Amino acid sequence: MSRTVLYLMLSILALACCAVLAGCAAKEAPVADAPPPAPAMEVADDDLSYRNEPLLADSATPGGAITAGDPGDNVPPTRSFENAPPVIPHNTDGYFPITADDNMCLECHAPENAEDAEATSVPASHLYDIRRDTQLTTVNPANFACNLCHAPQTDVDGLVDNTFEPHYRSEESKKSSSLLDILDEGVE
Repeated sequence: MSRTVLYLMLSILALACCAVLAGCAAKEAPVADAPPPAPAMEVADDDLSYRNEPLLADSATPGGAITAGDPGDNVPPTRSFENAPPVIPHNTDGYFPITADDNMCLECHAPENAEDAEATSVPASHLYDIRRDTQLTTVNPANFACNLCHAPQTDVDGLVDNTFEPHYRSEESKKSSSLLDILDEGVE
């Protein structure tokens, strides 16, 4: 490469560096003010509820007395979907609150009591610690508060139409749980 070409390239590089440095030293270009935020949409509590009333009010809450009979007097209904927690098909007067020292549900539904009580026993999944992959001899503490998943039912109109159609793999899955057997299904 000739000295002339090299001198020319160095001159162009020096001019480019000067231009960049001059641009950095110049006053900052003015920035237009940011547009004001959109006005907040006011949403009334009534608009957040299917009941068309403020969220914390309960005058329009569908409700009704639990009309189910005493334990043992009712046929358990079909589960809402396969392995769904079954609804409580009897009244629950005196059953709640469930505490560490008092769980009236297990008086009948614990495996050792279910046959004598002519009640459905808790499923195998309730006697298993999935997190630790351990079989237990008593109900897993994670399943001890029955009313977190199981609820007594009342006869009320729904707030919205329900078009859900459950799919059951077998007739048996309409009335009992196989969750522990199928838990890893599809997992490699």
